[in-house]
Amino acid sequence: MTVFSAVVKPERNVYWQHEPTGEVSACVAGQVEFFRDLPQLGRYLSHTYPDFDFVPVEVTEATWRGFYDQGVFFDDWS
Repeated sequence: MTVFSAVVKPERNVYWQHEPTGEVSACVAGQVEFFRDLPQLGRYLSHTYPDFDFVPVEVTEATWRGFYDQGVFFDDWS
């Protein structure tokens, strides 16, 4: 008999956006981090947080509007 073991990792959203510099910024664990591109972000997440599967969510004007409509406000990230 074969024993099948599947490990299901919890999913987390990672919010990211393109920057004018060509980099990608992402909110990771409450901090804004910068990456060369999405593959670098993915490698960082898989090595730093191996117990989670991350779903990339591109931040757009609609995303910000959705946060605002839900009453979620962010301080200046600078």
